[in-house]
Amino acid sequence: MNWIIIVLIIIVLLALGVWGYQVRNARLIHDLDAEVATIDTGAVPGLIRSIQQLSLTGDSLADFKSWSQKYQGLVDGELTELQTALLDVEQANKQFKFGQVKDGMANIDALQTSAAKDMKQIESHLGMIKEAEADNAKQLKVLRNDYQDARKTVLAKSFAYGDALPALEASLQDIASQLTTATEVNVGGDPRRAKAAIKQVKNSVAALKLQVKQLPPLVNSVVNEFPSQLQEIQSGYQQLTEQHFLFTDDVPAGVAEVQNLVAKAEAQIKDLDVTELTANNATIADKIDSLYAVMEKELNAKSSVMDQKDELRQFISHAMQQNRTLNIELDHLNQSYQLNHDEIKTANELKVQLDTIDQAYAKAIDQINQNQAIYSDVLAQFTHDRTDLTEIEKQQQAINASVSGLRETERKALAQVDAFERAVRDVRYEVSRHDLPGLPKAYRDFFKVVSDEILQLKDDMDQVKIDLDAIAKTLIRVSADIDQLKQQSRDLISAAGLCEQLMQYANRYKTSHEEVAQAMTDSAKLYAKYDYQGAADAIATVLEKVEPGSYKKVADDFNAQQHDELV
Repeated sequence: MNWIIIVLIIIVLLALGVWGYQVRNARLIHDLDAEVATIDTGAVPGLIRSIQQLSLTGDSLADFKSWSQKYQGLVDGELTELQTALLDVEQANKQFKFGQVKDGMANIDALQTSAAKDMKQIESHLGMIKEAEADNAKQLKVLRNDYQDARKTVLAKSFAYGDALPALEASLQDIASQLTTATEVNVGGDPRRAKAAIKQVKNSVAALKLQVKQLPPLVNSVVNEFPSQLQEIQSGYQQLTEQHFLFTDDVPAGVAEVQNLVAKAEAQIKDLDVTELTANNATIADKIDSLYAVMEKELNAKSSVMDQKDELRQFISHAMQQNRTLNIELDHLNQSYQLNHDEIKTANELKVQLDTIDQAYAKAIDQINQNQAIYSDVLAQFTHDRTDLTEIEKQQQAINASVSGLRETERKALAQVDAFERAVRDVRYEVSRHDLPGLPKAYRDFFKVVSDEILQLKDDMDQVKIDLDAIAKTLIRVSADIDQLKQQSRDLISAAGLCEQLMQYANRYKTSHEEVAQAMTDSAKLYAKYDYQGAADAIATVLEKVEPGSYKKVADDFNAQQHDELV
């Protein structure tokens, strides 16, 4: 009994599931039906009816027919197929053919998407066909207003356009004809062809507006400004040549070149070639400015040259006098001193440079006096020479400063040699004062080296021609050697004196400590051989073993008694 109930429950559940799935499909089919219904809202048939009232012709009519046919094809084809497919799916759902329902709904969804896209494209193109005539009319109105404004300007200021006026008037007539044609085509029912005509009118009107705006100042420059400026240049050139001015550039040739460009500009005006005319006018203006600059340069240069020539003459003379004085001084010094830094060679080279500047100056003055000078070239030469003269004077002053101290340097060197001799005498006296039994050979050899160096210095200073550079180096070396000799002398005297003190201190241990007695004997032998430091070290080492700290005690007492005379 229970299993029957279970089977009944399963059958009921299955029935409910099938019913639920059928209800779900029915809802989805209803939604698809609603979406398909939105594809054709009636907007396209309305557009077709309104366009038919425009009486289109030509390309526009052909375009309209093409899109109308596409609409009808969409209605008869995809939209009809969608309705049929919806009915089939609905019937399949009622018959519980859910597989057919699923496939049919997928097909309907794809058809609906494609049909909606096609309908939107048809509606867009038909809308553009409808709006084309009105849009063209708006553009024609704007172009007609621009044309009228340009025409009024040309008529009101015809004098400002010069030789461009005939071409402008012809252009106005041509544009008027283009406007009429475009309007007739648009009104006649072919807005598509009218659009191409309007594009041509737009380009013509844009060119006209540019010409009307830019031609007056360009024409004025060609007709009035440039000829006036050229006349002024020719007149100024004639006056300056009568005043014997010469120029770096060929002014008449420049004027002729500009006149050719002006003639070219006049032809460009007649042809309404605004772009080329603008560029040509800029070139003409630059060349005219250059011609003015050429003449102005010479006028200004002459003023500067006349202002500078006397001062420059004095500058050259002063520099040459300085050079003569310097060479005389160098000649005198060269007899007594070695000049090791090319002073004479440099001074002679500066003289050659000064002679060249002087000759160039004389030539320039001669050209001025004979009315053969190009003043800008002369001014450039003067400026360059002034710079060179300033540098020459600096070099001459530097040479003079370098040699002016030679005699003072010699005096100081002699004084230094005397000081060296005194220092060596002081060293000899201080060493002899300590009455040492003898001196080590190394010390005596070094003492002789220093003494010989001083003798050589004196000999070098006694020469007819002194090399102060070499002497300066020797002075440095001898000074260092004397300091070393003094230090060796201090060390020698200290070692001998300390050795004597240590020997006296060691006497207290001589009898009680055999090693001390032996050290004293060894130390005495070293002392007798003038090895004072070795003798001091020998006795100090043994004393330190017998009495630690004894060496420091003796050394401190000895150092406290010393007075260094070798400073």
